[in-house]
Amino acid sequence: MKKIGFVIMIVIAVTILAGVNSSCNRNVFDEDTYKEIADTLSPVDSVDPNHTWVLSTQKTLILNINAGVGAKKLMILTDDPSTTSSAQIIAQRDVEENDQFSMTISYPQLLTTLYAALIDAEGNYTVTKVKPSSSNRVDFSSPTYKSKKVDYTPQLQYYSYCYEAEFPEFGDYDYNDLIMRIALERTGPKEMRIHVQLAALGCDRSLSGAIRFPTENKDEEHGLITMKDIDSVYTVDGKSFNVNMHGETITKQNMTTIKTTDLLMEGMNGEPILNLFADAHWAMGDMRENEYGVYEHKYYNVSQSSGKSSTGATYQVTVPREVIFVLKLKEELPLNYLTLDNIDPFIQKNYSNSIYEVHTFPYKSVTAFNKYHYVDTKNLPWALVMPSGTFNHPLEGVNIGFKMKSDSEKYPGYDILFGAYSTRGHAFGEWAENRNKSTDWYYYPETSQVFIW
Repeated sequence: MKKIGFVIMIVIAVTILAGVNSSCNRNVFDEDTYKEIADTLSPVDSVDPNHTWVLSTQKTLILNINAGVGAKKLMILTDDPSTTSSAQIIAQRDVEENDQFSMTISYPQLLTTLYAALIDAEGNYTVTKVKPSSSNRVDFSSPTYKSKKVDYTPQLQYYSYCYEAEFPEFGDYDYNDLIMRIALERTGPKEMRIHVQLAALGCDRSLSGAIRFPTENKDEEHGLITMKDIDSVYTVDGKSFNVNMHGETITKQNMTTIKTTDLLMEGMNGEPILNLFADAHWAMGDMRENEYGVYEHKYYNVSQSSGKSSTGATYQVTVPREVIFVLKLKEELPLNYLTLDNIDPFIQKNYSNSIYEVHTFPYKSVTAFNKYHYVDTKNLPWALVMPSGTFNHPLEGVNIGFKMKSDSEKYPGYDILFGAYSTRGHAFGEWAENRNKSTDWYYYPETSQVFIW
């Protein structure tokens, strides 16, 4: 929860932002006043003005399936599956011997070596190292090892998408208002499964979620996913986030920002958008309190224990929910270049008689469904993407970990690091100040200030 001083300033700012003295017209937004107050409220002294807030890298590989092992499947892995049980699948696809093709992958910036694996019909692995920073060509003429059994099956790599739902008000920067984990699984030449986990909710407002397939600023040669390219969209076993954990189907009165349960929608610019959930709290399991359909919006997985807080909020610890969406295209080419770096998962909320969208930084000013005024606070992101499916997000009300200058006479000029990720040399605040420093910060939590899975 926000501190009292912040709340007072936010009330003042929101009055200016929303124009409550006259109307709720968003056109009365005063950007200069907003920035002045934002600078006062900002919990960080300086932010890299050129920060992209990206912790992953995209690379297009050219592959030659020339191992002569009867390969049936290709996997690009984070580690060697013969030496560790933590190797994760970055990308995969079905192959045949002597195939040649290109594909784009997304992987954590911290990884300098990847592993390409061919799997035969008996499950044997043929593996070669990949150094994506030095070459984009991969072949299996001199593999690290050939036709070898491994002790376990590598699992999908998930990314964590963490949102500040206060937008366009000032955030508390715990980035836990809504957390999704997403993984891509290629299950056929023209089929991609999109695994979506709803992992945490640290707010009490209604939020909807969707995934946009961007068509702007992309290389036509590498294929775009447009509405006309899509053959069908469905979910595995017919599961839906719009049916809560108690088997209740969402009703129209609870669909505040997305008014349909159709899985595929069209954006303002004609791009395809995957409809994930109409209300995140419903999806996590809120139950009706009375016959009028009123729901208590609990806080999920942002406290280490369940129960009531001193403010009356209800905290609950629960298992993340997962729904697997199946995207089938008419042609396979676009799926060769679809990665977690070029999808646009976003959330929506009602605010001041309008619907506002919260996107990750690369798509920060996109308007997928609604026209609204994007606001910027010192170049800070309203959503972060961690290339990790086990990211320990901050507990409710705990700052993610900013850096400020000390005003103490005893320690003039000394930097203060505070928050959930404040280990000196590996702090979020250091990365915020310089995008080239402390890029490993998300591996160094203050364990008492984060949610432990």
